Amino acid sequence: MTTVIAQGLGRSIGLLDPVLYGAGTCAANPFNDVTAGSNAWIVASGGLYPATAAYDPATGWGSGNATALAGFVADPVVCPVVTGVSPAKGPPPGGNTVTLSGSNFAGATSVSFGGVNAAFTVTSSGSISAVVPPGTAGTTVNVTVQDSGGASRALVADRYTYVSPGYWLVASDGGIFTFGSSPFFGSTGGFQLNRPVVGMAATGDDHGYWLVASDGGIFSFGDAPFYGSTGAIRLNQPIVGMAATPDGHGYWLVASDGGIFSFGDALFYGSTGSIHLNQPIVGMAPTPDGRGYWLVAADGGIFSYGDARFHGSTGAIHLNRPIVGMAATPDGRGYWLVASDGGIFTFGDAHFYGSTGSLRLNRPMVGMAATPDGRGYWLVASDGGIFTAGDARFYGSTGSLALNRAIVGMAST
Repeated sequence: MTTVIAQGLGRSIGLLDPVLYGAGTCAANPFNDVTAGSNAWIVASGGLYPATAAYDPATGWGSGNATALAGFVADPVVCPVVTGVSPAKGPPPGGNTVTLSGSNFAGATSVSFGGVNAAFTVTSSGSISAVVPPGTAGTTVNVTVQDSGGASRALVADRYTYVSPGYWLVASDGGIFTFGSSPFFGSTGGFQLNRPVVGMAATGDDHGYWLVASDGGIFSFGDAPFYGSTGAIRLNQPIVGMAATPDGHGYWLVASDGGIFSFGDALFYGSTGSIHLNQPIVGMAPTPDGRGYWLVAADGGIFSYGDARFHGSTGAIHLNRPIVGMAATPDGRGYWLVASDGGIFTFGDAHFYGSTGSLRLNRPMVGMAATPDGRGYWLVASDGGIFTAGDARFYGSTGSLALNRAIVGMAST
């Protein structure tokens, strides 16, 4: 039973659970327990209300904190809340820009990554642009926003990971070739497949990957869970690619007619499955928050769904060679298209860093991947030859190896 005692505060208070002490505060453990002396509002109480651990009778606060804490009861503080970091990973040196999404950012006084302060700009009450400070490769930290009332509480959604760049190449038999910091988790190179592998996607923490075959069969390695496939379904057109959600809890498969198949937490936002296309779909890319995606056709036509914005296409341009893949910028405000001759087409905030359009290639390009900070990209040919542009470093290739099957795609950390 709680005894309510009028103490002249914003509200009457009796015997309070410590959890209620922090009802309006931002700190992870806001309770300031008084365990010695008297908790009485009036000091001359004859020791009737001695302080004890946890529950405090009489004022419920402890006389030393009564005035300050009374304000929290009468008018709770509204705390900053970080619900997303995009992109959620980047290189250890930092210097790249990320967007924080959430609420109550208007009065932000600091932003920190694992306790290290970052330069930032408040763009709205629900968005902050921050420059990532240096960190240690392989570590994941919480991004915290502070204002005059306190700091945002740590959530899974506010995590950022420092990753050392690297890439995987995948062959049509599911053989995997790893370079840089990208680990090997397994392959289907020694299996008899019903259909050839046509693409791959990495998990959000880069500790696993999926391979997809042209029948939609899915092969999972590392921490990549299996969420479903179309391997047992009769498809109108073959699968040509896939993309994973940012949290790694789902993925999309795309067919050459633009049909979309969603698994796990990947939501369906639309498709071109019922539309007559001028050229077949050859790939897709997800938006940073996973709430949309782009499809790209062989003529460079772009189809946008969900929160994926249309930034332009080559659909009306005569191309020397067909488009074979695409990659989105880390903030989702642009994308690159790559043709089989290595020609690069940039849209939105995607910058041009170079191409192989004027070079004579041994084998055609089959895909591309962007660096974590979006300041460069890798192009990969069907023999596994790697071509780097911008800040994309060369970590190796299979260009000088005799492959059992051709390379069909790549993914980067």
